[in-house]
Amino acid sequence: LPLTPAQAATASVEEMGQVLSALDIMTGNEHGDMMLTRTVTRAEFTKLVVAASPYGKNVGASTTVSPYPDVPYSHWAAPYVEAAVSTGLVNGYLDGTFHPDETITLAMGVTMAVRLLGYQDSDFSGAWPAGQMTLYRNLDLDEGITIGQDSPMTRQDAMYLFYNLLTAASKTTGAPYLSS
Repeated sequence: LPLTPAQAATASVEEMGQVLSALDIMTGNEHGDMMLTRTVTRAEFTKLVVAASPYGKNVGASTTVSPYPDVPYSHWAAPYVEAAVSTGLVNGYLDGTFHPDETITLAMGVTMAVRLLGYQDSDFSGAWPAGQMTLYRNLDLDEGITIGQDSPMTRQDAMYLFYNLLTAASKTTGAPYLSS
């Protein structure tokens, strides 16, 4: 697996997909198609974040808890949303909802990704997402991503973000995230 940003930048889309699939972070459909042009919902991205976290292996296929009124326990993503909320990786909206089927923006995805690296909202000053987006660029998490912070993410954008995350330094250890 590539472990430096320079190596990550030279990996092909196919290689990135293979790495993320092997790590059970992001997989394709039953035919192996990664569906890279499709947009990603908040529920789908939350599942990716949990899969990339140390907690990913502990999430069951179901839950008895409804983490949000619009994510009942019967929703396919409820176990992932519950895990992500309980570990501080994701937040809902101020009105107490989650909006699982809403397309995720780059800024939302970056916020969740930097939380995987050990950063908390309190580490950033100013209005959201200025600090998170600056860190995203400083850590080279933006390699291969060309959309703006308010743009909807595609599965390809998510693939680049998670692949780049593997080589980014963790806040707590300074070691590449992959080593955690």
